[in-house]
Amino acid sequence: MRPSELPKASLFFPGFDKFVHAVFYFVLTFLLSRGFYLQTRFKLLKLLPVTFATFICLFYGGLIELIQLKVFTYRSGEWDDFIADAVGTFLGIIPFYVYKKIISRPHEQIA
Repeated sequence: MRPSELPKASLFFPGFDKFVHAVFYFVLTFLLSRGFYLQTRFKLLKLLPVTFATFICLFYGGLIELIQLKVFTYRSGEWDDFIADAVGTFLGIIPFYVYKKIISRPHEQIA
């Protein structure tokens, strides 16, 4: 949709779109890291899940902003959006390490 066609919502605060960018990339990073860690086909992905997930998320966020800037005339690429993507990406690493620590403990210690 063109931004001018989007409905105006009074419930949202200024900068809400940046918050949404960060949340989406937070979730994306965690899920990619977890998926890479749990898969067994590619050993390098299993050894370095956070590295690959971070690279993919930052590349994807930057690519989307460039496409919005250069391809779509009715969209604008913004550094602020990319920064929000990066913040969400780096924050998404934290719960992955917590998750990894929890699942790597023997079953008896968790209870």
